[in-house]
Amino acid sequence: MGLGVVLVALAAAQAIVLRRTRVQLDAARTAEVNARLDRRQLDLELARERSTREALAIEVSRLRDAAGSSGAGPPTLTLTPLGKRGAAPPSASVARPEPDQVIELRLTLPRDLPQSLKAFTIALRTWSGGETVWMRSGLARDRDRPGEVAALMTGEVLAPGAYELLLSATDQGGQAREVATYEVTIGPSGR
Repeated sequence: MGLGVVLVALAAAQAIVLRRTRVQLDAARTAEVNARLDRRQLDLELARERSTREALAIEVSRLRDAAGSSGAGPPTLTLTPLGKRGAAPPSASVARPEPDQVIELRLTLPRDLPQSLKAFTIALRTWSGGETVWMRSGLARDRDRPGEVAALMTGEVLAPGAYELLLSATDQGGQAREVATYEVTIGPSGR
């Protein structure tokens, strides 16, 4: 009988510990979900703020150009499509621009690209991880250079590191497809 009482007490203690563990696990899961939602919200706010700062920097650049202070326009980064992605990222070829510097990104279109493709999207992703850093959609072929797609961006986006740019297009049927891939590596400032 003494052994039975001990076993019942042991089972009751284990049940209490198990119940407390479940409550703690549920609390941890809830905290994790809340943290993920908070992170998503912060990422959205960061993207909005970055977009606003970028739009402001581009507008300031246009106003300076209109006032005749530079006349040359923003610096241009022109990239050509890759034939095949390499095993390692390319060497640094561009010095990091100042965060508020407006840059005109020009992507040369593949020669065999159908003229029916009119709406383009550029996604700048980290070379190794594939995280999207910057994206522009609703772009069209350049009027003066129909073999290129151009977008304005600020130097804030281009931290030192290797990047891959994906150019996709939407056909008249609304289907999106990848058109070309580009690579660039940004070196430290003043390179």
